[in-house]
Parts: sequence; C-alpha cells; structure tokens
Amino acid sequence: MMSPDKTEAVPQNNRNVWWMALCLAAVTLAVFWPATQCDFVNYDDNDYVTSNSHVQKGLTAENVRWAFTVYYEGLRIPLTWLSHIVDWQLYRSNPWGHHLTSILLHTANTVLLFLLLRCMTGSLWRSAGVAALFALHPLHVETAAWVSERKGVLSTFFWLLALWSYARYTQFNAQGLRIQARSGYALALLFFTCGLLAKPIVVTLPFVLLLLDYWPLERWKPRHIPQRWRELIVEKIPFFLLAGIVSLVTFCKAPDGVLLAGQRISNALISYPRYLGKMLWPLDLAVPYPHPWHWPLWEVLLATAFLAAVTQWVIQQAPRRAYVAMGWFWFLGTLVPVLGLVRMSGLYSIADRYTYVPLIGIFVAAAWAAGEAASRSRHWRTAVSALAVLLLCSCAWRTVHQLGFWRDSGTLFTHALQVTDKNFIAHTNLGFHLENSGRLDEAIKHYMAAVRICPQYGTAWNNLFNAQTARERLKKNGDKRKE
Repeated sequence: MMSPDKTEAVPQNNRNVWWMALCLAAVTLAVFWPATQCDFVNYDDNDYVTSNSHVQKGLTAENVRWAFTVYYEGLRIPLTWLSHIVDWQLYRSNPWGHHLTSILLHTANTVLLFLLLRCMTGSLWRSAGVAALFALHPLHVETAAWVSERKGVLSTFFWLLALWSYARYTQFNAQGLRIQARSGYALALLFFTCGLLAKPIVVTLPFVLLLLDYWPLERWKPRHIPQRWRELIVEKIPFFLLAGIVSLVTFCKAPDGVLLAGQRISNALISYPRYLGKMLWPLDLAVPYPHPWHWPLWEVLLATAFLAAVTQWVIQQAPRRAYVAMGWFWFLGTLVPVLGLVRMSGLYSIADRYTYVPLIGIFVAAAWAAGEAASRSRHWRTAVSALAVLLLCSCAWRTVHQLGFWRDSGTLFTHALQVTDKNFIAHTNLGFHLENSGRLDEAIKHYMAAVRICPQYGTAWNNLFNAQTARERLKKNGDKRKE
C-alpha cells in the first residue's frame, strides 16, 4: 500500500473517512431520489420485469434454476435475474421499489469506490472527488434510473468488492500475513465470479488489477521488472481463466451482427472521443444513440490521431505522474467489451451506460491532477476547491434534469427524438407508448417514420402491422354501431 498522500496537509482519521462516506451516500440518495417517481419504460423493462412470468412467480427453486440456465440476448446473468425476482416479491408491480434498489446499489458503489481509493492511496479529498464525480455525473443516470440496467449497478458492486479484496490481499501479502492474504485473494476471486454472473462486462478486471499494481499499489517497483511482471501475471491466472471462459461463452451465444469488420472498427475508434466529449459536455443525452452505419473517413482518421496523441503524451507523463497512465489505460481497456469490435447489431453506436466503470479512470486522473495543482500554493488550492464545488453542483443539477426524462416512455423517447437524428428505435418505442395510450394514429406515424429510416428493423414493421390492424378493427366496430 502507498502511504497517505503527502500533499494533503489535513490530518486524517477513521472518523473523517466515515463522515465523508456518509456525506457521499446522503448526496447521492438526495440527487437520485426523483428516480423513485419514474415509471417502467417499454425499452427492455417488459422483458426483464413487467411481462416476465418467471420474475413475477417469485423466488422459487424453479425460478432459481431458470435464472442460472436462461440466456437473454446472449448473456447469462443469473444474479441480475435473482435481484429482479426478489424486487418483484417485495414490491410487485410498483416501479418505485425497483428504482429504489438500483439507487441504493449506485449509492453503495459510490461509497465503495471512495473507500477503495482511500485505502489504496491514503488520500481523503481526492478519493472523495472521484467518488462524487462517479455518483453525480449525468452520464450515469441511464445506469441508475433504468430498471433494465440493474445488471450494470449490480456487476459494478461486485467489481468494486473484488478490487477492495485484492487491495487487502496485497496489503496482507506485503506484511507477510499469509492466511489473511489468501482469504483476501479468495474473496477477490469470489466477487469477480459474482460480477461475471451479474453482467459479463466485468471481464476486464484482471487487466485493471495489473494497472492497480502499477499505481497506486506500486508493485512494479523492484529492480527486476521482467521477473516481477511474470510474478504479477501468474498471480492473476485464475482471474484470466475465468474471464476467458466467460468471454468465450458470451461470444458463442451472442446474436449475429450485421456490421462489417471495418464498420465496427471505425465505430470503436470514434466511440472513445465521443464518450470523452459527452463526459465533458453532458448535454443532449439520449437512449439510444442510433448507429450511422458508415462513419466518414476523415472522422475515423481524426479519432485515431487523437487517441495516438493522447496515449503518447500519457506514456511520456507516466514516470512523473503514474496516475495519468493508470487512469487513461483504465478508460481505454474497460471500454473494449462494449465497443462492438466482435459482433455488433447496428442498432446503436454508443450508450451512456457503458461509461459507468470506464470513466472512473478519467475521474482518478483528473482528481489527482487537480490535487497536484492545489498543492502548489494556497491560491491554487482555493481556485481548485472552488472549481470542484462548481463542477459537482453543475453535475448534480444536470443529473436531476436528466432524471426527469426517465419519468415514462413518452418523455424518454420524445426527448431522444429531439436530440438525435434518424432514431428509428426511439420512433418505434414512442409509437408503442402512444399505441398503449390509445393514440393509434400518432403511433402509426412514428412506426412509419421508423421503417422509412431503417427498413430492416423488423420490430417497427410488426408494430405497424398490429397498429393498423387495430385501427381497422376499431373503424369496423364504429361503422357497425352506426348501422
């Protein structure tokens, strides 16, 4: 473990740490509490909860077996299914309870992230800054406020517990406490397994452990670096084996993609600067962001040049600012599973929920850079503190504003159509909402817009046929009454 950061002059004790954790939890709950007033949405919530007969039968032995054997869109996520089953047993069809569980998990993740960073670095305020950005950033509204994305907050909960256990393992190992070290290692492996059973996106955890070995745990320090590298990699073989097995199974079960390799690579390269742009300027957030199918070559080349330039700069800074390298490569690596490099449906290009874990790396780099600037003088410390407060208040305000769009399917997809172009999925889902509200004519207009944009989208055609059939039936019934 690293010693406490010398640039923080304020004495620290456990009381300060737990008060900070309590404050972070209270602020997160206060900001996200409006989500409990949101309804279910017709974007996967029906498959996961409102129309899922297995979920609604409650926690039975049969349903537990079902949760561990069923695949949904190529994913085996038994712990996520069990969480939905328990929620239904507790709250039935009341959406506030399902949202409350997700908010509590997001709050727990915030506190865990703070405690993890504080444990590894000894830095109270920088760790709190990272956790606060994680808690309040508008890009995380989709993960915390969308019931169907329970798998995101749940898998991250286990991800952070695995990192915490690993940090404890390295601490005990350095102190020569073998029994405690083995317990920490076993817990890390157990929590990693639980994370994979909640959402396979956590397969990148072994690579993140190597990054943490570099900074802040500084386990790369010995002179014989090649030998040390081998030791660190061998130590993580069980993690890599688990990640490899889950990746292989997920790949084999994944639905076939429609995009060519060049289209997938282009989208992946452009996704990185797009995510960074939305992090810096979180306006016009939507679900989903439609895929353009073909990106202009100049945009792909510009994105590639940007990534190469930033990576080169980060490598140059690494000897003096190891946190920059750790944060940047955390961001690059943890996004790999969601870039669509292997298979991609072509329905959407990026998604806010995919930033939930990757942005932690950028937040760490930013917080430690700000702390370094604040250590220069009292004036710098005052300026950095003021900017941090302003940034967090802005994030909280934008998050509350973004939560309002998740009130129901109508507001969510109306907003999506206002801030995106050619969004055939939003047209389809808004049409479905209007159809269920008895507004058939308006629904048909949106279905027709969807099929014009994407003629290959079968859901829109199916909904259009059903809506037109329902309208004809109503028209015939009306004519009969007149007779």
